[in-house]
Amino acid sequence: MTDTALTRRRSENSHQKTWHIYFGDVHVGTIGTRAGVPKDVDQWGWHLGFYPGTEPGAHQSGSAETYPAARDEFERAWLQLEPTLTEENYEAWRRSRDWHAWKYRIWGNGCRMPTQNSSGWSTCFCGEQIPIACETHIYSAHRGIGA
Repeated sequence: MTDTALTRRRSENSHQKTWHIYFGDVHVGTIGTRAGVPKDVDQWGWHLGFYPGTEPGAHQSGSAETYPAARDEFERAWLQLEPTLTEENYEAWRRSRDWHAWKYRIWGNGCRMPTQNSSGWSTCFCGEQIPIACETHIYSAHRGIGA
């Protein structure tokens, strides 16, 4: 991956200040206000890690008094985690993102999954006939559908 910068996107949750943190197109973590905590404790929290792609034991999280402090802590943790990751880690997350987006689009278009038919075949929303083992179709014809 050539882009090494982290970027943030504001969450669509209007009830809480939350930013999703991305490395390229991979959602690697979150920084946001903590819900339900007393006013005299850290109001900002952060979480670093993505699944699939990193094992749950590699995930890190913390809290801070302010957003800039939470961002600094997140970035320090990222600098430790990022060198341990390979393209396969990011690709595992992308494949999961695309598979789930494809599945919800299948359902949203009223199509049946191949597993819902006794023949083990179905028709994708794009018109292609697909078998139960349809991952190749999803990752070639619908690459990036969840981006």
